Order: sequence, then C-alpha cells, then structure tokens
Amino acid sequence: MKDEGAQQHYIGAEDAGEAERLVAQESGAQDELRAALALHLPPEQARVLELGCGNGVFTQALLTALPDATITAIDTDERLLADARVRLAQATSAGRITFARADATRLPYPARSFDLVACRFLLMHQADPLIVVGEMFRVAAIGGVALAIEPDWGARALYPDGEAQLALLDLASRAHPYGFPDLLLGRKLYALLRAVGFADMRVRATAFCETAADRPAISEDEEQPSTGPARLLEQGRSLLRSSGVADDATLDALIARLEAIPRHPEYFSAGMDFAVSARKPAPTVP
Repeated sequence: MKDEGAQQHYIGAEDAGEAERLVAQESGAQDELRAALALHLPPEQARVLELGCGNGVFTQALLTALPDATITAIDTDERLLADARVRLAQATSAGRITFARADATRLPYPARSFDLVACRFLLMHQADPLIVVGEMFRVAAIGGVALAIEPDWGARALYPDGEAQLALLDLASRAHPYGFPDLLLGRKLYALLRAVGFADMRVRATAFCETAADRPAISEDEEQPSTGPARLLEQGRSLLRSSGVADDATLDALIARLEAIPRHPEYFSAGMDFAVSARKPAPTVP
C-alpha cells in the first residue's frame, strides 16, 4: 500500500504491473488485519480512514472485518484509485466507501474526525513517516484508534543465499535518503506512534514463511517475472542509479542472485510484519 507523499516519490508508481503485485498481497491481509484489530477494537459503526489504499486490497479487508463501518480511503495514485473504485464498486454505491485523492502528509480532514485511522505498507515509503503519523493523531477522535502495519526486512531469513538479503539491506539503507523505502520500518512503529502522543500501545508480530515445496515448479529456461526483493530493486533501479548508490551491473548481479534463490530445491524464506495499535488519549488539563 502507498502514498507518494509531498517529499518522496513512490518507486512502484511507474510499474505497469504494480496493481497485480498488490493483489498478490491480498491472501494474508484479512487474517493479519483481524489479529491487529483485536488489539484495540473500534466501535461497530466506526468512521474509518485508510491511508495509501492503493488498489483497494486492504480496503476490502477493512470492509470484511468491520461490516458496519464507513470507510474513507485515500491515495495519491489516481491510476490505482481507479482500479480500487472498480474492485469495490458495489460497496462504493452502497455508501460504505468513499475514495479520494489526497496526501497522507496533509490530510484534508478536520481534527478528531475518525474512530480508526489505518495504514498498511505505507509508512516505509515516506521521506518522514513522523509527519504522516502526526496527521493520523490529529484526525483521530479522542479515544480513537491508530493502526499501522509495516514489514521489517531485517527480520527475514533467506536460504541458501542469505548474503544477498544483507546486500539488499545495505543498498536500501544507503538509498533511503534519496527516496528508497525504509525496509526496517516495522521495528520503528512503536516509537513513531508514541512520539506523536498516542497511548496504550499494543504490538503484534505476524510471521510468514515459504519453502521450495510451496512454489510451483519452474524450469531453468523458463522466464520468471521478478517478485519480492528482486522486483523492488528493479522498481528502484533508476533511483539507485541516479543517486550513485549502485550501477546497473551491481543491480543486475544482485537481482539475478535474488531470483535464483526460490529456484533452489532447499529454498526457505521467512519474515515478519509488525502491527502497532494505539489510542488517542484525552488532552491533559493543567
């Protein structure tokens, strides 16, 4: 999920297959959301704001998990918003969802407007995620809930070429000041929400794993589209090259290594997403 933000360009914006990639995230979104919502249950008829809705994958999960809620879903990418409107046309016609083009760093909504403000895989793409979290705090009602879900690629295990994962993290760290996603954002969620004033913080980790047996057989000469870490590097190629962090030869070599790992008969990958849920406290009276 994503939002271009005022200061940072989303690196998947020019990828013609981005909508399809986001749909691939759908399988785990519902279970992950239900577990995260259990940390702080919003009211039944909650007013929900989703930041960086993309093409509506997480929006659909919110609709299912909160059947009596009304949802405002925003993104800056009009192409993905159009896809979301088609995907969720029935719920939109029923008045359950309103889609809008808006910037998560400058939300066009009054203070204390929503009972739940949620985002998934958005903050990692922000130049300054604290600005977005501050906006989440501003528009949350007193006693309202903020929910953020982010990955942490530093908590991943990859076999047999774990060194390729380390090389990716090194590139990402050096390129983040130029606009590359923060692949370690998950571990920073607690501190970010606490810093802007949220209280009663609760954290949940969702683990996932995959082995060679979980993937369809792919022959050595069969063309395989880049996915996961390799896809991310391909999306960020222009940024990485222009910033001087990596040249094409370096990127090609690392992408080839990352694409080769799932083909290995002993391939194993595991990782975690982190969800932080918190409430907006009543203001203290001096």
